[in-house]
Amino acid sequence: MKPWQSVAYGLVVLTMFVCVVLHEYGHALTGRKFGVKTVDILVSPIGGLARMNKMPEKPIHEFYISIAGPLVNLVIGSFILLVFYLYNGKYSLDLNSFDLDKPTEFIRILAPINLTLFLFNLIPAFPMDGGRILRSLLASRIGKVKATRIASGVGKILAVCFIIFGIFDEQVILALIGLFIFMMAGQEYDQTKIQAIISNTKVGDIMRTSFTKLHLSDTYATVIEKYHRAGEQNFLVFDSLGNLSGTVPELYIKDTIKNNAEEKSVNQLMSSKILRSEPDMFLRDVIEKMRNEGVAIASVEQDGNIIGVLDRNGIENFLRLKAE
Repeated sequence: MKPWQSVAYGLVVLTMFVCVVLHEYGHALTGRKFGVKTVDILVSPIGGLARMNKMPEKPIHEFYISIAGPLVNLVIGSFILLVFYLYNGKYSLDLNSFDLDKPTEFIRILAPINLTLFLFNLIPAFPMDGGRILRSLLASRIGKVKATRIASGVGKILAVCFIIFGIFDEQVILALIGLFIFMMAGQEYDQTKIQAIISNTKVGDIMRTSFTKLHLSDTYATVIEKYHRAGEQNFLVFDSLGNLSGTVPELYIKDTIKNNAEEKSVNQLMSSKILRSEPDMFLRDVIEKMRNEGVAIASVEQDGNIIGVLDRNGIENFLRLKAE
């Protein structure tokens, strides 16, 4: 291989990653228009991922966000194809026709690469954009959960076809892609079901009305006893006047057991973070607050009185039962 060819191959790989990043920016910028923020953009040898803080509620918004990425690749590929066609009067998409001895060829080869990325991402299977596009089109008629189940099923069928064809045609990469798609299809459906559950469940529906009230003067020996006996994992802490002063999350209890520090008082080791909620709040909103503030338990209050608690363990158990 000639020195320039090595450089050219390196430039092809580099510019291909640039095109992948631009693809993800297409998702990110379109998402921003609909109030969806992008946390970060991850790029790996198998592609890119724009991680968003949430998925859009309206199917049409998901459609626009999902299709924006592939359209970026379509525009890049079409532009390069048009420029070279106008310059040479012809253009071949055959990868064997590229001569990397010529410096401009590494740019010309980006046309078929981007058009391939465009078509590949339109495959109607998660986690490709095509799976989300299919779901968004179906969701406007039958709802997001049912639409995800159908899109997930289509993806699994395609994944099995990829695996079978990859094995018989000795294309290991294609078979691995099929296996990856099959696993992701199931995860997407499970996540969508959970999102639907927490978006339609209110705190009052799953709060625990019977709960232990710890006091600042209680020792961790008392806390550990209640932890093992009552089956509660996270606790609220009150002062001598009955005012909520803090919380004892399960993590603190486990650390105390590990360090044999049962003689410590709750006042010495507790979290001062307090999250208050109301029974009419949606579970989705409380979970988001618990995650953002790093809280394991929230008090549920009505008319100034604490009528129950909601903690991570209770939420996890509820979701596990509902998702089965």
